[in-house]
Amino acid sequence: MNEGEIIHGPKLRHAAIITVIGYVTGWGVPFAEFYAIPKLFSSDNAARTVQNILSNQGLFLVALFSFLINFLGDVLAAWGLYLLLRPVNAAISMLVAWLRVVFATVCLAALGNLVTVHRLLTRPGSLSALGKEQLNAQVHVAFGSFNSQFAFNLIIFGVHLIVLGWLIYRSGYLPSWLGIVLAINGAGWIVIESGPYLLPGVNLGIVWVATFGELILLVWLIGWGTRLREPITDRAPA
Repeated sequence: MNEGEIIHGPKLRHAAIITVIGYVTGWGVPFAEFYAIPKLFSSDNAARTVQNILSNQGLFLVALFSFLINFLGDVLAAWGLYLLLRPVNAAISMLVAWLRVVFATVCLAALGNLVTVHRLLTRPGSLSALGKEQLNAQVHVAFGSFNSQFAFNLIIFGVHLIVLGWLIYRSGYLPSWLGIVLAINGAGWIVIESGPYLLPGVNLGIVWVATFGELILLVWLIGWGTRLREPITDRAPA
């Protein structure tokens, strides 16, 4: 490579656009997580959970596909972030991408629980084979399993955000304060989702204020990411 030559590949502004597209696909999840799921799932009543789903089948399907699109978008966002931060450190940037891909993969596997719920409630043979009480119990357990597995996997997502924040802080072409915000965001997810296991009974609700770092990153990428310039790599001829 000649001195002053820029590494070929997708430009930083293109990487920012890819990342934005990946993030935008997740906008259905706040609706699903904070509106649809509480309206459908009753943590202490299996029969009510089944009744809620049967009465709101459209809402259930919207939630199901919102999660699916989000987890697929996480893979796209992982690719975009890798391209965006590869000039800082290619190996660690790859690690950041893989952490997000692992998170998305495990969450897609957890989403199979909601697919099972749909199958149990839409196949006429399920009721006759299991009986009403057993059917209600299986639906309730499957729905609860998705909720628990998705929440636990946010610990992996928190680690992803902490390392991502470190890369952004070191980048020089992204705001260092943005890296700090993302690291705090990641630590917040780890504390919140590990709390029920490590600190049972402790109210960690206040920590939610630390989980908006990715929204800030998205706003910054939309407003300024397309203006990023390529870092010039000065290397002696091989």
